[in-house]
Amino acid sequence: MQVDVLIIGGGIAGLWLLAELRAQGVNALLATDELGKGQTIASQGIIHGGTKYALTGKVTGATLAIGDMPRLWRAALNGEGAVDLRQVKVLAESQLLWTSGGLGSRMTGFFASKAMQSRMEAVPRDAYPDLFRHSEFHGGLYRLDEPVLDVPSLLATLREQLADALVQVDVQRSGLQQMGDAYCYRAVLPDGGELMVEAGQIILTAGAGNEALLASATLSQQVVPFPERSRRDQGQTSPVMQRRPLQMVLVRGNLPMLYAHALGMSDKPRATITSHRDKHGNTVWYIGGQPAEQGVGKPAAEVIAATQHELAELLPWVDFTGMEWSTWHVDRAEGCQPDGSRPDQPMVQRFANVTVAWPTKLAFAPMLAARLRKELGVMAAVNASPVSDAGQLPTPPVASSIWDVGLT
Repeated sequence: MQVDVLIIGGGIAGLWLLAELRAQGVNALLATDELGKGQTIASQGIIHGGTKYALTGKVTGATLAIGDMPRLWRAALNGEGAVDLRQVKVLAESQLLWTSGGLGSRMTGFFASKAMQSRMEAVPRDAYPDLFRHSEFHGGLYRLDEPVLDVPSLLATLREQLADALVQVDVQRSGLQQMGDAYCYRAVLPDGGELMVEAGQIILTAGAGNEALLASATLSQQVVPFPERSRRDQGQTSPVMQRRPLQMVLVRGNLPMLYAHALGMSDKPRATITSHRDKHGNTVWYIGGQPAEQGVGKPAAEVIAATQHELAELLPWVDFTGMEWSTWHVDRAEGCQPDGSRPDQPMVQRFANVTVAWPTKLAFAPMLAARLRKELGVMAAVNASPVSDAGQLPTPPVASSIWDVGLT
């Protein structure tokens, strides 16, 4: 098969780019095994607007870069533009940010509100959710202009719209192959058949899977594990990836629906909680923030115990007796930073006809797609090749929701 653009990797970055290219009439194809497997399905679904990066009162590069993302996503949710997300389930139109009664957390909230006044507002006490109307809550609440999406719904919506441009492959047996000065993709189908895809441009958006793809291209690839620090040699031309893992915590039981950041003294939330329904209709709290960051490399029981202690301090009036607890490992793959820190923006690196892309966060998908289209210098539809139809090939399924497989 010959296409103008081949995208390898079926997370939100690849799907968003595919939607934009197909809307332009570009002959583009996406190959993966499961849509969203890895970082996307493990995302909390938060469309960040940068507030949590301003908790110390400083407007950082990450804050400025991500500030416009909620507007772009809301446009797509309204069906405005090439990416139509009108069928996606929105879990919450906004998030809460809460400060506890301690002076430090109140001051952190104050700094955040001063730095991000246009993106957050104080919630009047008579409008507090039931969870925070308890007599033991002495903090304050802010409302953030950051929607939360149901990620499985997001993936299913894009799968339905783009089915004729998706092909399911065995990613373990497929890989890049060199053809002269360029690369093509040898795709092994689920039934063992093979498909050789020649593309003018190949885009790698496979997250941690980019490592194996680069290895298949016989490049000298350096993978930098977090928190190990490394330097890029001055003559380094190969794309370099770093990993910043998380150990997220899940708790299932009779819980209220909550979408909120809990503030403390750190520049990271004490906890970031989103709420989801499993296939039986039970509520699952998915907890990130400091527990997930500090839990890397520790036994699950230790991470769960630390999270239980944190929640007991943050929400002492909530009874967690009889809840089911588990953890979920997320392997965040990003473009390498000299100090191993999180990149402020998506990162893109190129070699031959291959572009390697790391979105950094789910919310950055629109920005990354715009950057890739500019890098590619995508031709106008009138000059594009005839659009290929992958309808006779197997279509990748949406990855299983972790709300159903992440708890014992």
